[in-house]
Amino acid sequence: MEFRLNLANLPFDLGHTLDSGQAFRWAQRGEWWYGVLPNGPIKVRQEESSLICVSGDEHLESHSVRLYFRLDDDLERVYSKIMKDPQITEAIQRYYGLRLIQQDVWECLVSFVIATNTNIPRIKLMISNICEKFGEKVTFEGDQYSLFPRPEALAGASREELASCGLGYRARFVKSVAEKVSTGNVSLDELKLLDYERAKEVLTERLLGEKTLLGIGRKAADCILLFSCGKDSAFPIDVWMAKVLAKYYPKLFHKDMAKRLTSHVSKETRLSGAAYESISASMRDYFGEYAGYAQQYLFHDARKSNLA
Repeated sequence: MEFRLNLANLPFDLGHTLDSGQAFRWAQRGEWWYGVLPNGPIKVRQEESSLICVSGDEHLESHSVRLYFRLDDDLERVYSKIMKDPQITEAIQRYYGLRLIQQDVWECLVSFVIATNTNIPRIKLMISNICEKFGEKVTFEGDQYSLFPRPEALAGASREELASCGLGYRARFVKSVAEKVSTGNVSLDELKLLDYERAKEVLTERLLGEKTLLGIGRKAADCILLFSCGKDSAFPIDVWMAKVLAKYYPKLFHKDMAKRLTSHVSKETRLSGAAYESISASMRDYFGEYAGYAQQYLFHDARKSNLA
């Protein structure tokens, strides 16, 4: 099935959006981007004022794709709110049309549990492996694709089976969150209904001293809330991103922290909980309700420019 989405007068750049580290199941082949959404495989390409979409599933309609790419976001309004300094303004100019996307919450949660302490190519490989091993198989244009595994499939897998997908120590975390979600102990649907602060508490809370959702720290929680739950004020950071921010926004940092992060001999390998919350809160206060959009532009710009 083929359909088109009208992009007339909409700031949107497909390549910048899909190459910005938000989602891990898209691959570019020529002028097409191939991905797998919850309803099945799809390929998309941008042509002048249209987004051309081809899907093998009749249930994957234009409305779903429009929601996924958040084409109803008023991006010009977002820009007007976050263009507060030369650094973010230049990033927006370079990657104009980059949009946050709204992923499936379950897939996003597992993806960022897997994304701990590794790079994007490795994340993509690990996710591809678990999809191939545990996901339902579907055919599109003569090729076989795997849907993202359901919680029950990953909950029923052994740690050894999960580890064989390259997950290593993350296998324990993936199995744990799958068990919590599949049994209903944690309701992912509720996250979208809660405000940012409470939703983050749900993802990171402890029960009787033990984390309810293993493998989800502050950064993973912020990524999940930003990329799947519409919490646009979330501002995920890691040490690499904190160094970039300390370089360009030193006045928003504690003086000693900014100095340590920007030092050429910095030995900072992780942020303490207090440091993370302080930096993230400062950036949210500075950029406001669309701080997450600012984060994505700054992150993508830094990654492409090798700034850190």
